[in-house]
Amino acid sequence: MPERRRRSKRKRRGPMIDFLLVGLIITLTTIILVILLSKDDFKFQKISASKEEPPITSKVSTENSAFPGIRIVTDVSNDERTPFALHYPETDNKAFNDAVLQYIKDSKENYLSSMKKNKDKKATGELNISLETFPYQKHYYSFVLTKVLYTGGANQEVSTKTFFINNETGDLISIKELLNNDENNLSTLATHVRNDLQQNPKLKDELIKDELSKATEPKWSNFNRFAIVDDSLQFYFEEYEIASGAAGSPIVKLPLSLINPLLASDFQIAMAKPTKPINNGDPNVKRIALTFDDGPHPKVTEQILDTLDKYHAKATFFMLGSRVQHYPEIAKDVLARGHEIGNHSWNHPILTKLSLESALKQYTSTVAEIEKAINQSPTVFRPPYGATNDAINAQIPVPVVLWTIDTLDWKHRDAKQLLPNVKNNLHNNAIVLMHDIHQSTADGLDAVMAYLQGQGYEFVTVSEILPYRQK
Repeated sequence: MPERRRRSKRKRRGPMIDFLLVGLIITLTTIILVILLSKDDFKFQKISASKEEPPITSKVSTENSAFPGIRIVTDVSNDERTPFALHYPETDNKAFNDAVLQYIKDSKENYLSSMKKNKDKKATGELNISLETFPYQKHYYSFVLTKVLYTGGANQEVSTKTFFINNETGDLISIKELLNNDENNLSTLATHVRNDLQQNPKLKDELIKDELSKATEPKWSNFNRFAIVDDSLQFYFEEYEIASGAAGSPIVKLPLSLINPLLASDFQIAMAKPTKPINNGDPNVKRIALTFDDGPHPKVTEQILDTLDKYHAKATFFMLGSRVQHYPEIAKDVLARGHEIGNHSWNHPILTKLSLESALKQYTSTVAEIEKAINQSPTVFRPPYGATNDAINAQIPVPVVLWTIDTLDWKHRDAKQLLPNVKNNLHNNAIVLMHDIHQSTADGLDAVMAYLQGQGYEFVTVSEILPYRQK
């Protein structure tokens, strides 16, 4: 009996022991799997990490420029797949530097990110940002950064970023500040920009009408890419923004003399004061010399010529070489109708701010272009803004002529203002300043001619009136 009880107890304990053994085995197996999985995961992470691309390194250097307080930073990488070369300005002003660096950082990161996403891992890209620096007056600078981006596709992308600063204060200057925060000035500027683009013969067949209208609406945001370069305010448009790809990246260059009244006083250029009237010659003969600057213009000049023909009047046209180059046929027409052609420089700079060599080149290059167009040389010279000096005058072989009546047509752009400005300053042997690039001047000229003719004035050229103005 005792033996039977012992056997019975062993039988009853068997399943419990088995259960415990199975549980132990499962627990050990779980622990082993966790360990193994942890090791595999570690191995996987390690392998993945080893496959990551090494970071792109570049060499950054800074050097002084020819402009006081301006340094040039160069950031270059010779990475085989993602090379880049970036050049940008640095000043002593943190806010300006931060703005430039943000543009550089964004450009670089977008480029590297695009290359990383490129499915063709053998494709190579390239990023270049070049810098042009243009000083203006004593302490203003325009910086033009041109970005050329290639990310392995079929075409490269070209874009422009500009900064205009007061280097004394470090302040960034917006187009709104440049135009004296005046929306009327903005509207006038927008019209000038649109007209310049529409009249550019190189863009004639490339402009996209709707896009042009949109991009030149009088909105401050449309004119943020600008720079003052020598004697002009320039605006930069991106590829395909207003024209087909064949047009590239159009640039509009507005002479400062044209938009001077639109600028805040700190940015305006000095305009020469007219010379004092000298009443010489026969007092019984009334003479007046009408002059027109800054042309030729394909529409305005022709309208002025028709008005002059109506009154059998002769005048003098002081032409820019750069415009004669575009409109040689208009220059020929001016001569054919019996008018005098004068030289007004190549592209209307302030000659006294140039070296003597550069100032003389403005004169000689225009002589060559006018001779090419009309087969004869201009007979008189008028310096832009009337800005000249004895050194420049000594190099000019023809008479240097200013004016005695400024109609201010460049300022008012109002056809009805032309005659009052002539009346209020009228005198014998006067030389009248007008511009044959403003439609308002062409529209207001008839009233001026009718009045002067009614007052008994004879219309002569500048060369014809000069003997009566000499002391």
